[in-house]
Amino acid sequence: MPLYEYVCDRCETRFEALRPASRMNDPAECPGGHAKSHRVLSNFAAVTKDPYGSPEPVAGGGCGGGCDNCSCSTN
Repeated sequence: MPLYEYVCDRCETRFEALRPASRMNDPAECPGGHAKSHRVLSNFAAVTKDPYGSPEPVAGGGCGGGCDNCSCSTN
């Protein structure tokens, strides 16, 4: 079952809930007991190791492979 992230409309608490995909957009009860919430996009980070064993962030997205603030040129 997928893990989705929500924000409570009343107290603005950010929380996660395991739910079937068919219910991903349904409001989820927050840990404070408030019934109304909305699903938000979850952020995550991926890290791999370079050839020498040091941690190295995984580049990706629409930014040309790890450019800061999506402002670099990929030419």
